[in-house]
Amino acid sequence: MRSLTFFWVVASVLLSAVPGLCAPSEVQARALQVKRKADHFLSAPSFAVVGASDDETKFGTIVLKTMLEKGLDVVPVNPFVPTSQGQPCLHSLADLPDPKRTSISVVTQPHVTLQILKQATELGIPAVWLQPGAEDAAVLDFIAGASGTGTIYIYSIAPPLGAVRRGVGPVCLADDPASPDVISTLGG
Repeated sequence: MRSLTFFWVVASVLLSAVPGLCAPSEVQARALQVKRKADHFLSAPSFAVVGASDDETKFGTIVLKTMLEKGLDVVPVNPFVPTSQGQPCLHSLADLPDPKRTSISVVTQPHVTLQILKQATELGIPAVWLQPGAEDAAVLDFIAGASGTGTIYIYSIAPPLGAVRRGVGPVCLADDPASPDVISTLGG
């Protein structure tokens, strides 16, 4: 099983950094919830990165590259580019060979994310991890109304760190063999 113990520390720091968000005991409970969701996400035999492109500087491409470097079975999904990181892009989640056994990382604009979430729910995708900036009020409303669908959603709980986040990005722990830091955000 891919170890995610680093999430305890990172989640605690992020949660405590946002004043008034959580009391200390709530931080621990929230960190445990995030770890469980991340474990569920990473337990899938296959992955897809929606929004990966041919631009090496874009988050979707960085997430895809990191997942490939970790040896994960991952495909890019983007109807507008033919390949990303040498992998052929699928046009939609409907093109996944086994969507019910594929976790997806979403790196798209919120209006696109909402359509992706609807399709993921219809296809029975087990877990969806929204990267920073992929969510807005409509996306969060959809997630709130999707309880009981069987899909686990993970999304940002802290404000984006702008240039600082961009500087460390989703590969900040890529050299740590115990850390499959294939996703750049925490949340629940």
